[in-house]
Amino acid sequence: MNQEKGLLYSASWDRTFKVWKVDNSKCIESVKAHDDAVNSVVSSIDGIVYTGSADGTVKVWTREHKGKVIKHNLTQTLLSQECAVTALAVNASGSILYCGSSDGLVNFWDLEKQFSHGGVLKGHKLAVLCLAAAGNLVFSGSADKTICVWKKEGAVHNCLSVLSGHTGPVKCLAVEEDNGSSAGGQKKWVVYSGSLDKSVKVWSVSETAPESQHKVGDYNWDSVPPPKY
Repeated sequence: MNQEKGLLYSASWDRTFKVWKVDNSKCIESVKAHDDAVNSVVSSIDGIVYTGSADGTVKVWTREHKGKVIKHNLTQTLLSQECAVTALAVNASGSILYCGSSDGLVNFWDLEKQFSHGGVLKGHKLAVLCLAAAGNLVFSGSADKTICVWKKEGAVHNCLSVLSGHTGPVKCLAVEEDNGSSAGGQKKWVVYSGSLDKSVKVWSVSETAPESQHKVGDYNWDSVPPPKY
């Protein structure tokens, strides 16, 4: 989603990503992006869009405006590997791109250093299925049923804590700032995690104290019938 431009991006198994105008729900562009399913698409600052695919690549696109026409052009490929790219996330400043893969690793790039590869985060035993970035933290959810909390300190990322409690793969994450409390003047975050165990869990996470990471809510959807197609 790019709120400033009123654009919504969608990724598909048909190997494309599509661009939609939010105000009229119309598709304004369809881009044949990869050689396999597009698993993730994120929009960043300065008209940059990133896509990750089951073909093992991460691609960088720039958005071009010609009057009322919007077109996305491929500028470079950041990653080419055998295992599938499963998740992407960009931090709030647009300076770091994170990429989760089916091998359980999280690669990242420093966009302020001409997309130089910053390193690899190793914390999961199974595939990384989702990512979310907030403040100095990045969260990775995995098929191993855990959520790793990583803190960026300079050029280094350290694993601050591992959130466990789900009994199924963690499929999605959302994060918002906790304005109601603080830890020694440091930011705290509310993290929402959705899992194939049919639950959504709510966590309180501090940027400083691992012992303060704890679950504050647990919502189970066992009573909801499965969708019919």
